[in-house]
Amino acid sequence: MKKKTSETRNVIDVKFRIEKNIEEKKRGCVTRVTDFLGESSRGERKNMPVLDGISKTISDCMKLPRAPQPVLTSREVVLSFCGAMLGIGVTALMAFIWKCPMLLGSFGSTAPLIYCAYKSPLAQPRNVVLGHFLGASIGVVVNDFFGVVWWSIALAVALAILLMFVTYSIHPPAGATAYVAIQTGGLGNGYLFILNPTMVGIFIMLTIAIIFNKMSKREYPLHWW
Repeated sequence: MKKKTSETRNVIDVKFRIEKNIEEKKRGCVTRVTDFLGESSRGERKNMPVLDGISKTISDCMKLPRAPQPVLTSREVVLSFCGAMLGIGVTALMAFIWKCPMLLGSFGSTAPLIYCAYKSPLAQPRNVVLGHFLGASIGVVVNDFFGVVWWSIALAVALAILLMFVTYSIHPPAGATAYVAIQTGGLGNGYLFILNPTMVGIFIMLTIAIIFNKMSKREYPLHWW
């Protein structure tokens, strides 16, 4: 009996030690997690001024006066997408078939105006045609006379803007046409750059815009000249 009692006590002691070790390990894990969370919270407290500054800046920006926006309908969104897809797509297709450049980077800026913001004065045929013509012409001429230097690039764009301004034909993408013309020497074509891709490409895009907007019962152009 004494032997059994001593064996039982030994077993109980072993179990007690095991349970004690497990509890100590649990306490250690809890302590580590608590310490980690405490450090994180202290770090967050340090970062609070930055977060407060960001939130204050956002709230201040939200209080700024907003520009008046037209009512946006799903029909207008779909028509704008289809018009741009058709205009750029047909022009690009003709360029691939005829194997000649008919697209400029600035035409990508013209597309939102004539297919989306078609009521804007900047999107009317006079502005589109005359603006790109002046931009291409000035860019090529300045390149021919002065070459490509930092001030000639600035001069070409500034002169294009000036001429568009005095002829009432402001068209923002045409400033990019002037830049491309002087930077690349008219894509290496010289004065032919004015005809193709500038005038040929913009004529195709504008023709498609007029037909597409008329078929979609959009009021475009508001005026021709």
